[in-house]
Amino acid sequence: MMPVATAGSVTGVAVYPGRPGSVHLTRLAPPLPGPDEVLVTVRRVGVCGTDKEIIDGHFGSPPPGSDELVLGHEVIGTVTSIGDHVQGLRPGELVVATVRRPDDCPSCRAGQSDFCQWRRYTERGIIGLHGFMIERFVERPQYLISVPPPLEPVGVLLEPLSVVEKALRVARAVQQRLIDSRPATAVIFGAGPIGLLGTLLLRSEGVEVYTVARRPAPNLASSIVEAAGGHYVSTSELSPGELARSIPNIDLIFECSGNSEPAFEGMSLLGSNGVLVLLSLTGGDRKRTVPTDAINREFVLGNKLMVGSVNSHRTDFIAGVDHLARFENLWPGLTGRLITTRLSGFDEAERIQDVGGIKTVVELGS
Repeated sequence: MMPVATAGSVTGVAVYPGRPGSVHLTRLAPPLPGPDEVLVTVRRVGVCGTDKEIIDGHFGSPPPGSDELVLGHEVIGTVTSIGDHVQGLRPGELVVATVRRPDDCPSCRAGQSDFCQWRRYTERGIIGLHGFMIERFVERPQYLISVPPPLEPVGVLLEPLSVVEKALRVARAVQQRLIDSRPATAVIFGAGPIGLLGTLLLRSEGVEVYTVARRPAPNLASSIVEAAGGHYVSTSELSPGELARSIPNIDLIFECSGNSEPAFEGMSLLGSNGVLVLLSLTGGDRKRTVPTDAINREFVLGNKLMVGSVNSHRTDFIAGVDHLARFENLWPGLTGRLITTRLSGFDEAERIQDVGGIKTVVELGS
């Protein structure tokens, strides 16, 4: 049920953090931009695994002075108005927004909040700041990235794409130790939005990609992987170890399955001079026995690296805009197939905890 409106208030979709299944509509005071801020009208918001874990009460925290948190950290919207001091943006322009807001650690002061040292940052729709699943929001221009109009249908995917853009950037940085640092063969664990966008990203760079998931083909994820020239591998038909023995040296692994166990499988599968990038945030206290001596020996003798990567930088969003355009050029319409559920308006948005598929979006504007 829509809450009672007050003059100028805006509707949002919120939870009471820590209370499972507390998705509800809320009304907030109208956002009023200052001279250095931008007012954005929301068009579309994506829903991801992080949102679902917040809905399930596993984490999330409200802004100071509030007991509720407006959801949503994947957004595309239209600039409605700009403050007098804002440059580089104009009303009517399509934009997406970054998620993290810095604390005062040395990395954040240097403009690298995605490498925050103190971990006292806030994040829109996740930690200490309301998210974007609301009619309008105010943001500072340094946290907004312009999106060309032809990318409007898939622009909401830029935030998850930025996560794998950063993973590739991190891998490339550590591989500068090699004379030829270009990966030829990659394995991606997980065929959710992050895994599939990682597949498209690496395929667009000419990498031979093997995307590993549980479900046997054919299915939607396998068709997307194969349409991009990748290889879909079901663990119900071929184990990761068998896969590794059947393909060339694995130069790069993205672990984005949402499960901690493939991270340790990846340590055993990674090829010489390879990089394993961990992208999954896993809750719980799952344990397993691992061959520690063998892993240590192979990492030392093989000059292998494992690195964690979280969040993303403005530059990763900008790279994502270029790559989305490349995806559309290489495989017209393929990226949009990741969006499997569209909920219309705020009343339908309350159903976000009940839908499945690859990517759910909430349509809030036109």
